Amino acid sequence: MSTLVFRLKYVPDEEADEIRQLLAENDIAFYETSAGRWQISMAGLWVKDKEQAIKARELIREDQIARAQTMRSISFGQWILGYLQHARQNPAEAFFTLIAVLLILSVSILPFTLWI
Repeated sequence: MSTLVFRLKYVPDEEADEIRQLLAENDIAFYETSAGRWQISMAGLWVKDKEQAIKARELIREDQIARAQTMRSISFGQWILGYLQHARQNPAEAFFTLIAVLLILSVSILPFTLWI
């Protein structure tokens, strides 16, 4: 029976490629499933052998810890530049997200402004 070692839903391509490379470098035989046309299936990396699955999960856990530490070192300025780049690539999504944030902020602040 196969064991799921890494879910690929909402994972950037570069991170998924690094995990695939990590498993290949450590001679762990794996296969990949996609989410399918309607995105309802389980997209992930699977290992058939239980012992290799345990080893794969440990390697992936170490990689994720290192990745989290790297992500924490990103400054606020870098985060803003990343958001602006995302906004350039997806202007409609960025616009509606901004509208939603402003709407929620205004509804949250409105009761306090009525007291004045």
